[in-house]
Amino acid sequence: MTDTKIGFVGFGLIGGSIARAMRISSPHIQIHVYTRRKNPDLEAGVQEGVIDRLLYEIDDSFSDFDIIFLCAPVLTNIEMLRKLKPLIRENCIITDVGSVKGNIHKEAALLGIEKNFIGGHPMAGSEKTGYANSSARLLKDCYYLLTPTEQTAEANVNRLKAVLSCTESNFVILDPKLHDAVTAAISHVPHIVAAALVNMVQSNDDENEYMKSFAAGGFKDITRIASSSPEMWESICLSNKNSICTLLDQLNAILHEIQKAIEEENGEAVRAFFKSAGDYRNSMTKNINN
Repeated sequence: MTDTKIGFVGFGLIGGSIARAMRISSPHIQIHVYTRRKNPDLEAGVQEGVIDRLLYEIDDSFSDFDIIFLCAPVLTNIEMLRKLKPLIRENCIITDVGSVKGNIHKEAALLGIEKNFIGGHPMAGSEKTGYANSSARLLKDCYYLLTPTEQTAEANVNRLKAVLSCTESNFVILDPKLHDAVTAAISHVPHIVAAALVNMVQSNDDENEYMKSFAAGGFKDITRIASSSPEMWESICLSNKNSICTLLDQLNAILHEIQKAIEEENGEAVRAFFKSAGDYRNSMTKNINN
């Protein structure tokens, strides 16, 4: 893999972490990064030896790449797919790291590049963003979901896995529609809930900011992800709106039921509500710890 040329479009926490792992595993691999403007963090990445070259245009340079990673917000990735279509060579693999797959798979089909595209979603992250917070170990032991198209050759899936093996992730193949339903439930709606809780506290706090001052372990644990990038979550919510809105309807119904039980002082229903949640959450412990 010493002659492999890798292109990145966007280079934040996830893209940077993948590249760092690649650089350690294959020091002679070529890593080229497209960025719209000069960025001191990325220039530092060149100085560190993680990045071989910074690119400021989507141009013929991308015709040389074996694999291209789209690491921008999900709607921007779709735009970049259109720009790359006339540039890539026949055996180039294009993959992304976004948490929504339906829209980008649809675009790959419309562009006629399904054989080149393999959706990707590393299930790892942090409330911190940007290349400066990336780590070669960020994806270790996480699930890395892959969503090939019907035209994707198995050999290309294996090529991508081989390049990404340096991350030490656990690869799972999923249908794109199933992927979006799963991620809406375990990632997208929880981020919305976390942000809603923070906004609720903010709107109810007084001038002394007692709520803000006294917020401790439990509140901080369940709202940590509310600090994530607003731009990224705007893009995700608008891209996966059907799955998200379906689940929000269900969540609203659940909240209505527990509100009703509390209002009616129905202790049995309240207890059953928490017991059911606790039992299922405890059954997740092994997966969460891993």
